[in-house]
Formats: sequence, C-alpha cells, structure tokens
Amino acid sequence: MKILKYLFFVLIVTSISYSQFDKTQIQVGLGLIEPFGNTAKGTYYTNLPLGQTTVLGIDSNFMRNNYGLKTGLYFFGKAKFNFDKYAITRGVLFAGFNTFNTFEPSKSGNIGVTVININNQIDTVLSSVNYSYSFNAFSFGLGFELAPTSFTSKVSPYFGANIAFNMFNGKLSRTENRVDSVTTSFSDFRIGVDFDAGIEFKINKQFGLALGIKYDLGNLLLKNTNSGIADGLEWGKSNGSLNDDEGTFYSTLYEPVLTATRRQVASKKKDINWGTIYIAANIYLDKPKKTSKTPKK
Repeated sequence: MKILKYLFFVLIVTSISYSQFDKTQIQVGLGLIEPFGNTAKGTYYTNLPLGQTTVLGIDSNFMRNNYGLKTGLYFFGKAKFNFDKYAITRGVLFAGFNTFNTFEPSKSGNIGVTVININNQIDTVLSSVNYSYSFNAFSFGLGFELAPTSFTSKVSPYFGANIAFNMFNGKLSRTENRVDSVTTSFSDFRIGVDFDAGIEFKINKQFGLALGIKYDLGNLLLKNTNSGIADGLEWGKSNGSLNDDEGTFYSTLYEPVLTATRRQVASKKKDINWGTIYIAANIYLDKPKKTSKTPKK
C-alpha cells in the first residue's frame, strides 16, 4: 500500500509539473451503470419452500456466486491536465460514486420464525418481512487520455484508461412488521482499471458538453475471502467481507427460517465489472492571454 500511495503522489506531481495550466479542464457528470458478468449481476432474493407454503428469503447464490447487482447511477468529477499545447494528450485525476440497484424496490413477503409456544413446544410461525439491498463503489484514481482532434476546438473524440482505487460497500436490510430493521453489511478495498471513451462538443471558450461510455474492471487486485468463524455474514453484523476470492465463509442468511446457526458455504471467485453511459459538462479553465501594451512616447 505504501508503494501505491507513493506512485499516486508521484503521478500527481508529474502531471501538475508538466501540464499546460492554461488549458486545464474540469468535467462533471452523471451516468447510468449496468453490471456485466454472472458474478456481478443477479437477484439477491428468492422464494423458498417451507412446509406447505413458500417464504421470501435470501438467494443462496448471493455473496457466494454473485452480488445481486442491477442497474444504477454514477456521479463523477474529473480534472484533466494537458501534456501539450494542443490538448491532445492529457493526464486525468478522477473521483466517482457508483450506486447499484437504484431502481429496484424493496421486496415484501413472509419468513419463518422459530418459537417455543405456550405448551413448551418448538414451533415455526410466519412473520411478515421486507428486504432492501444496496451496493456502492466509491472510486478515485488517475490515468491517461488522448483527444486526437482537440486542436480544432470544436468537436473531438477522446479515449483513455485509468487505474481505479475502489471502496466497495454493500448493505442488506430485513424489516419485520414494518417496525424495526436489522442489517448486514460488508465492505472492502480493491484495485481495478477502467477504459473510457467519448466525444466532446466545445460550445465556447469556457464551456462544453461530453457524451461517453466507460467499462470498469473493479476488483482486479486484492481479492480475498474471510473464512474465519468470527467473519461470518449474519443479520446484525457490519464487518463482513466482500468474499470475492475462491474459498469458504460462514453465513446465517440463506435459510427459510431465521436462525443463528452459522453454515459454512463455498465462495466462488467473483469479478465486479460494469459498464457506464454518461453525459457531462466540461469547464475549461483557460487563462486569458496577456496582451502587451505599447509604451507611451
């Protein structure tokens, strides 16, 4: 980690040192994100059999084989520093927030609950339940970009690649009888890359628009699965792991009847990849050219 921080610092200093600050560009925008691959997208809930009925529970593939991701939104900002006076080659610093499952409503049904009745007998009764799930990625990083026709100052395509430092966070909530919520959450840091391309439309010297597409490989490095008994995923815990490497972990989430028994389950190696379509505003921080005044005679 110290090496990565050092490289990040060096690249920032280098980009600042060699940039043409009279042509610095700020880009801010939003986009629509879509998960790709069967280890990222999926459905976190399912119907489970319980006696003569069915209940709403957590799908056994969730966190084991996929992350149950669906369409979401992306908010971002970039600073682009030109390496030449024509703004064809650029260094890029960026920060962004991806929130998946934005348009998926919460799900309601019943779940089984184990009770001891008045006759001191163990029984299972149904309780109403509501589930909701969110998955976010806060990203920052740096990269390189080419805009081959930027010198025209009108319309220019651009394409580039970035190193992305991603903090992933997921939160699954269960609410019974619309009264109180119990959650389980997990988070981890991963390193990935993204590939970015688009087209810029310069309206005037200070403002422009951009349309683009981006593809993220979010967790290329640092994959890990926590196999310890204390690291299990269960309702009420907030220190869960992303569990994106092949291995095993403990969980209490997958039963049709609520339980505190931790079951050991297999974890598949999982890639978190997604694509983005975005629109952005470009703000050009061009410094006004100095005009020399003719001295009076």
